[in-house]
Amino acid sequence: MADGTLSVPGDLPRRFTQFGDIARIVNELGTLNERINVANRTAGGRDDVYAKEYHKFVDSTGKGLTYGLEGLSELLDMVGINGNTASIILNDAEEDANHLAAG
Repeated sequence: MADGTLSVPGDLPRRFTQFGDIARIVNELGTLNERINVANRTAGGRDDVYAKEYHKFVDSTGKGLTYGLEGLSELLDMVGINGNTASIILNDAEEDANHLAAG
């Protein structure tokens, strides 16, 4: 931009599309994590002291990872959507600037 021109990479929309793909992968990891959480709850038992101690640790850790993956997936989705919108705006601005520069 130092030379007074506006240049938008031609593949900018594609770059932001990748965020949606990554969000879907993270979401799949969340699904796998939930299956692991169910298996841990089942395998840990319920009735004895060891099961209760096991669940104190495993259940909270599993929930934390679940919430983290959900948040990351949502964030990546938002970046992809908003980034795509921004790339459209920048592309339009580049076209307008070129049109104005051409007179």
